[in-house]
Amino acid sequence: MKYSDLIQFDPIETVVQLRHANETAAAQKFVSTYVISDEMAERLISLIIPQLQFEKPMDNKGFLVVGNYGTGKSHLMSVISSLAEDESLLNALNHEDTKTAAKQIAGRFKVIRTEIGATTMSLRDILISEIEEYLDSIGVDYVFPESGSISNHKNAFEDMMDAFYKVFPDQGLLLVVDELLDYLRTRKD
Repeated sequence: MKYSDLIQFDPIETVVQLRHANETAAAQKFVSTYVISDEMAERLISLIIPQLQFEKPMDNKGFLVVGNYGTGKSHLMSVISSLAEDESLLNALNHEDTKTAAKQIAGRFKVIRTEIGATTMSLRDILISEIEEYLDSIGVDYVFPESGSISNHKNAFEDMMDAFYKVFPDQGLLLVVDELLDYLRTRKD
């Protein structure tokens, strides 16, 4: 008898591409294969999910996932964004407490996933381009003002969200950026 007759497993995907989570089958696989330790569950339940939910008003903030190469950052972001986008993926989550907490955000968001590669574009131009392209693809008509014409982007983002809410009144918009820290490290400005 061979070990392969007794044990079967799927090979581990060593590199997770965040954008692959745009595909339902890949998102399902990312969620079902993500191993949630008790420590990670605590962070998801007490830090990440409360920041993403928008039913209970609070001072919500973005978050930055930092870690060494190969530690699962992209996998984690794929899981969070997939759950935020598709409520049916809750069933694939393998940690009951996290599953219960994630109901607050599950299916509540339209998600923009992007990865910043080697580029000379400004961060503003990269993100605005990704946001405008995505909004256009989902039927939201909005174009940001030229960067030289405004001194503060807060009003532009508020106007963008007003346009978004006209089309998707009960949804949030989640922007997930992979490899941001690598991009920032290469900048001299």
